Amino acid sequence: MLVTRAGAASAEPGPLTRERVSELVRQAPPARVARSEAAVYGAAAAGAGGPSENPVLSGMGGIRRNPDGSRPLSAQASLAWPIELGGQSSKRSAVARAEHQASLLAAQGSERLALLEALLQYQLVLKDERELALAEARHALSQRFHSAAQRRQAAGGVPELDVALAALQERQDAAARATAEGARDADQQQLASLLGLPRSVAARDELVPEGEAPALAELLAGAAERPEVRAALAELGTVRARAERVRAESWPTLNVLAQYERDDGADVGLLGLEIPLPVLNTSSSEVATSAAEIKVAEAKLLQARARAEGQARELHARYLATRAALDALAPVEALATRAVSLATRGYELGESDLNSVLLVRREALEAQAALLNAQHGHALMKLELLVSAGKPVR
Repeated sequence: MLVTRAGAASAEPGPLTRERVSELVRQAPPARVARSEAAVYGAAAAGAGGPSENPVLSGMGGIRRNPDGSRPLSAQASLAWPIELGGQSSKRSAVARAEHQASLLAAQGSERLALLEALLQYQLVLKDERELALAEARHALSQRFHSAAQRRQAAGGVPELDVALAALQERQDAAARATAEGARDADQQQLASLLGLPRSVAARDELVPEGEAPALAELLAGAAERPEVRAALAELGTVRARAERVRAESWPTLNVLAQYERDDGADVGLLGLEIPLPVLNTSSSEVATSAAEIKVAEAKLLQARARAEGQARELHARYLATRAALDALAPVEALATRAVSLATRGYELGESDLNSVLLVRREALEAQAALLNAQHGHALMKLELLVSAGKPVR
């Protein structure tokens, strides 16, 4: 059932989740286009079993002028009924069914690619949300620095330079916050466009999807069931069916002829056959070409299988690498937060100078950014693995 943009929007009451994104992708324009294209091949397959030629009915009539001056009516009618030999009708039907099956698999592949694209965009929005939250926290902290510097300068504890540096840092963090907010809003709009929603919707999920990704053995075992491999296999079946159709078309089409003639009061009935003589073998080129196309389709199938297995190995290796990097950076967030808190408190109490505080803050920001990038990179690899394996994403 087709769902309009308004219908999709009304069915989406709250913030997006990965499960909700997966549902909306099935209703989004790319998926609907793919299913509609497959339906075209389905309609063609439904009517592909009929004959390729229509019967031909012809008639002529006139006046016959005899030597004795009489002018009797003269008329004739003929009917040519084609009869295909070599199973041409069944071969055409087989080609149509194979093309329909290939289109269905292509639609599944398109829908899976659309799902991956939407989930990756949703993941980018989640990262934007985290970056905006960090930018807001940094801005609040720089405002706190600025206020502390003003109080200490008023008390004569620090020079005016500290106030200027703190104000400069506060303005930079305000600009970074505005930039992060703009990037988040733009990526939300892009996500809404992919999902067919009329407006952007907030994202609410953990940065890294839940659960464990499939093991390498499971990925390799399921490589043959990936949409691109099944599509290549279906294309091979289509090419083979076309080759059978071409060979069947080399058989002549037999025409059964029936003729009735009325001539000078006499009724004349004739029955005969019209058989084309394939002495020139005009379809030899098409037969040779179809045989070569089978070889190409077989090679593409082998290529698709090898590529699917290679991509499974690559994604799994990248997944393990990103997980190891994330495990190494796991303690960073707590350590960075504690270091900045201690440095800020020490500056407020007059126990440290502004340069030391800014140095600690810079190191903490770099560590937090590294952790966020590691989480995002690991999430991307996990999403690709789950989608390629056909697993649900949460």
